[in-house]
Amino acid sequence: MALTVFAAALGLIVWVYVGYPVVLGVAAVLRRRPVRRAPVEPPVSLVICAYNEERDIRRKLEEALRTDYPADRLEIIVASDGSTDGTDDIVREFAPRVRLLRVEGRGGKTIAQNHAVREARGDILVFSDVTTIYAPRTIRAMVENFADPTVGCVGGDLHYLRESANPSAEGRAMFWSYERQLRRWESQVHSIIGVAGCVYAMRKALYIELDPATISDFVQPGKVTARGWRTVLEPEAVAWEPVESRSMRDELFRRARVITRGLRGAFTMPELLNPFRHPWFATVLWSHRVLRWLVPVFLLVLFGSNIPLAWTHGGVFALALLGQSALYGAGVLGALLERARIRVPGLVVPLYFCLVNLAPLIAIANLLRGERKVVWETGR
Repeated sequence: MALTVFAAALGLIVWVYVGYPVVLGVAAVLRRRPVRRAPVEPPVSLVICAYNEERDIRRKLEEALRTDYPADRLEIIVASDGSTDGTDDIVREFAPRVRLLRVEGRGGKTIAQNHAVREARGDILVFSDVTTIYAPRTIRAMVENFADPTVGCVGGDLHYLRESANPSAEGRAMFWSYERQLRRWESQVHSIIGVAGCVYAMRKALYIELDPATISDFVQPGKVTARGWRTVLEPEAVAWEPVESRSMRDELFRRARVITRGLRGAFTMPELLNPFRHPWFATVLWSHRVLRWLVPVFLLVLFGSNIPLAWTHGGVFALALLGQSALYGAGVLGALLERARIRVPGLVVPLYFCLVNLAPLIAIANLLRGERKVVWETGR
């Protein structure tokens, strides 16, 4: 029995981290489906959600006004989610080119987006965060994909800025490089399952107002795909984002918050999890999201079933148990040293691996307690 459980848990972990990427990479070569891009210029509404962003909002708006897109076809809306600092006053300085939409009540990013979309006049919506840095052609590059009538949503190519003194930044940058490659392959086959919430665009006609506890950059693309449209990645729509987490603890709870909302969002799209209705996309969604979020459960099962096998059989099972113990021990040691502000470069990988797999357990606990992660505070 222990051997069967061990093999099943190991098989699922290997599928998530090795099997699925290999199958996806092969499918991207054999089933490549190009997007028919063209230099179109439909009316665009750039929606920027902000909460107490007086430090960065001026830079963001100056950047938006310099973007390579016709000014008479670009509407800029700042949805201020009950900001209490000088954010709103700074935005008013940019009128009439920039519209301030103050959303009272501190309802969270999704609510702010819902309000902004109701006011938006563009045929295409572009969503950005205040701290995100767009290249001049980022908006144009995303919009060109909508010349293809099958495309309903477009994600930009986000890069996290590396900070050598911040181990959480280094860990997230490494993880995101792996994530970006998966998204490139998924886009080449058909659709990606989520976009970076600070750099994506979609047809306004496809926007659905969401519950504030769901995460729009996961659910909106999913809803688009469920209705028969594609959600693709545009590699030329480059954007950069600083890592807001200043410590591994901040990063842990940031990831837990995102996964909590992601799991809640997955429950709103049961049709996409049904392989009989969406064979390929259900495989992608289960493999890239749901099973990955369940990997920490599989890891616990693997470790638990490994103990009696190592005791009774020794050999390879003893080595497997030793390897798991060393990995988790290195992660714990890295966390302790990080709290003491002692940096050991070789421990960043096991530390971030442990963090990535602890966050879903916290998220699952959040869901079981009925917690709803709605509002946000910046790491700054």
